[in-house]
Amino acid sequence: MEKRVTHEAVILRGKRMKKSRKQNLVVRVGAFAWLVAAVLLCTASAGFAASGGELDQRIQDRETAFYREFFDRIFYEPIASLLRFDQIADRLLFRKQGALDVNIYDEVPDSSFFVNRHGRKRLSSSELRQGPSTGNGPDPSGSWTVYKGKVEGVSAGFFIQDQKGDRYLLKFDPKDHPEMTTSAEIISHKFFYALGYHVPEYYLVHFNPEILRVDPKATYYDENGFKQPLTQEALGGLLERIPKFKGGILRASASKIIPHGKGYMDFESRRKADPDDLIPHEDRRSIRSLRVFGSWLNHYDLREGNTLDVMTADDGKTYVKHYLLDFGSTLGSAASHPKVPAAGYEHIVDWYAVGKATPTLKVVEKPWEEKWDTLQRKIAYPALGYFDNFNFDPKKWKTQLPYPVFDRLTPSDAFWAAKTLMSFTDEDIRTVVESADFSDPEDAKILSEILITRRDIIARYWFSHLAPLDQIRLFETQEGMYEIRFTDLAVRYGFEKSEEAHYRYQWVTKNQQGERHEGPLQEFTGESFPFDIASIGQGEGITFLVQAKYRSDSEWSTPPLQIVLTKANQDSSLAVSEISHGV
Repeated sequence: MEKRVTHEAVILRGKRMKKSRKQNLVVRVGAFAWLVAAVLLCTASAGFAASGGELDQRIQDRETAFYREFFDRIFYEPIASLLRFDQIADRLLFRKQGALDVNIYDEVPDSSFFVNRHGRKRLSSSELRQGPSTGNGPDPSGSWTVYKGKVEGVSAGFFIQDQKGDRYLLKFDPKDHPEMTTSAEIISHKFFYALGYHVPEYYLVHFNPEILRVDPKATYYDENGFKQPLTQEALGGLLERIPKFKGGILRASASKIIPHGKGYMDFESRRKADPDDLIPHEDRRSIRSLRVFGSWLNHYDLREGNTLDVMTADDGKTYVKHYLLDFGSTLGSAASHPKVPAAGYEHIVDWYAVGKATPTLKVVEKPWEEKWDTLQRKIAYPALGYFDNFNFDPKKWKTQLPYPVFDRLTPSDAFWAAKTLMSFTDEDIRTVVESADFSDPEDAKILSEILITRRDIIARYWFSHLAPLDQIRLFETQEGMYEIRFTDLAVRYGFEKSEEAHYRYQWVTKNQQGERHEGPLQEFTGESFPFDIASIGQGEGITFLVQAKYRSDSEWSTPPLQIVLTKANQDSSLAVSEISHGV
């Protein structure tokens, strides 16, 4: 069972609070609220945190739909953002604020939003194949009762209950693209789980449709949007839209229904009734970085409607856990059909693209459209849909609907996400892809190569936007002498050559009187540098600004890596008090 981290704002020590007065106020108020709650816990006969029922009542259910999000994100949000005067300066100066859900080492700690998995401690091949699953999926030994049906586009889906009483949502492939949607769902949910997100259990199931039994009360919505009784005959009509394999066997992804869901998770603001939700979601690196992870898996349907807040009880404590849902529109799939060429390149209604085309009054064919025409608008691999790395730009990748939180992504956020992606080896990626059980092994091979190449494109790009130095360690070599060692990820992963890597640092100190002193720029090679701090007094600190470059004619990386060291007292040794890759 995974341990959660509660009251993050207190644990994170307010590391980046100085970056923004508004953020500072938010977290201080949140921390104060937590302290008040702690006092009440000590004095009340029954504490709030111990009362799951009370918390469950405070956390209200809420729903959203695609068309509501479409209106909010395409029309309402662009206008409303013009009236947010507190953000005008940031927009005019192209200034971004640092994330608040990070610790002193510039890492994201475990929380109800995110749990470090593969990026911190590698999962085994069997764990990668298993993902979040704790069982074997719907019990095939008895009938499955269909208690509700759904239709999206031309693909069908059913809610079923097996003999054990467990409930699942079965989703299927479009008839002309067997294995496309189910494989995307199975592969992507395992990657998001390994990255660190909370996701439901998904299972790849093969079954004979004869085990399906319709509940007399079951209903579904037909193609015209009207609610109808789900009869055995209607079920048969829906099954006709599903590809069948040898012997009439059906293939589906079965997502286990999570009980106690409280509706979607906001990508902005926070749930004020949740005592653990103290950091505005737009200031969470774990949410901002979905843009990077989404670009890898081409999850262009990343939106609030595909999230779920769930009341969860662990070790006698009740809290809200935040889930990502629905991965059928990842990779080359758009659930009911292959992705269109513009997916990932433009929003569904892209005002920026419209603005660029308006002055010329010309319809200009885009690069991805040119390739689509070159391919004669044919899908080469039906089981993969439309997915490649042609013209892929990590910075320009877009979700179907625009969300401001993804625009708040900083180079530091993206660096953290990119190095997490690089924790997946080529073999790790092949292991997860093969778990989708493609009929043709060539499909798995091609998809794996696309994801491996795409991973490297993303990491190479974001590593080039700062000093890509990681695993910072401080060593005391002798009295008064220290050494800082690090790992250059651009060199480690072969994006740059070690013999061409050059580094430089500058130290900055500020004494208790506020006097600032700067040392000279000192260049060095190799992944370490020594220094002498014998003159640093009690309570004083020293900051090292470290930069990198990889060719003599290239620019030094900006922003620099900041390593802050402090001395607790005159006789103590130096210790790392903060590491930051800059905003």
